[in-house]
Amino acid sequence: MSALPSAPNSLSINDIIQEFGGDSPHSMSEYYGDGDNVPDGSQGEGGAIPESGAISISDFFGSQQRIAIALTIGSNAVSYNIASNYGDTYEAGFTDITLTNNAQLGSNGTGTAALLTGAAPNYASGDTILIVNNGEIRGRGGNGGAAMANNGTAVAAGAAAGDAVDITFPVTIQNASPGEIRGGGGGGGGGARGSTVQPGQPGNPDGKGNQGQPANPPATQFFGGGGGGGGAGSQVGGAGGGGSSQGQAGQAGQADAGGAGGDSTGQTNPNGGAGGGSGQAGGQGTGSSDGAGGAAGKAVEPNSNTLTIQNSGQVVGAVS
Repeated sequence: MSALPSAPNSLSINDIIQEFGGDSPHSMSEYYGDGDNVPDGSQGEGGAIPESGAISISDFFGSQQRIAIALTIGSNAVSYNIASNYGDTYEAGFTDITLTNNAQLGSNGTGTAALLTGAAPNYASGDTILIVNNGEIRGRGGNGGAAMANNGTAVAAGAAAGDAVDITFPVTIQNASPGEIRGGGGGGGGGARGSTVQPGQPGNPDGKGNQGQPANPPATQFFGGGGGGGGAGSQVGGAGGGGSSQGQAGQAGQADAGGAGGDSTGQTNPNGGAGGGSGQAGGQGTGSSDGAGGAAGKAVEPNSNTLTIQNSGQVVGAVS
């Protein structure tokens, strides 16, 4: 539908009937805002259409019937984008979108959320977005960091996790029980190398004034560190590799829990950091010059947009 004429063009009740519908015999009392024919929040050039009291044809200059778009996710999906699915009926500034999720949404990459509104200019002031979640929305887990090798090289930090929901426009989320919205868990950092000090041996003179067997000073033997654990997520974070030699790899994450960090060898025994659970950062590896844990994924990344959450399920992770 197109907007009604702007002032000072001609506008009649018949134009309003054609735009908003209604039953005969017609009168302006049929067209109060938030009534049977005119949705709540409908606007004309002069502001909101009155919901009670005085109402006139001039209130409807520039107004337009709102478009309702209902989207439903009934099977598991990856990185669902609302703007890519709302179709051709969308009218900028006059559209109310309701997305109902009844499935499991995930992501194959930490840089892309499991559910996205889609970026500007896909929406305009006056549009509304409501997300009703009855299923599961989870960000991807971050990979664990590789451990330090016995030669002191190649330690890595755990990877940051992915967000569950990413919005670029004001959104209301109704997270109904048993709905879950969970940010991914960060990967655990790789552990530094381990070491063991071998005691030295005293010299052994031959008793005839000769040097004999020389003394051996203490020696340090180095071992590879333990790899970081993977973070929790829809797609779990992979385990960080153990450092050569003898460092053990971490464990991959699980849906809600992070994987354990791998063990090292030697007296100092610097293990890898554990992967983060849902919405939690990964643990730092241990030892000198270890790898940092990866940042947690958010339940919702609002990107400075207004976010309203009505929650009777589980929301795990930051929402700001």
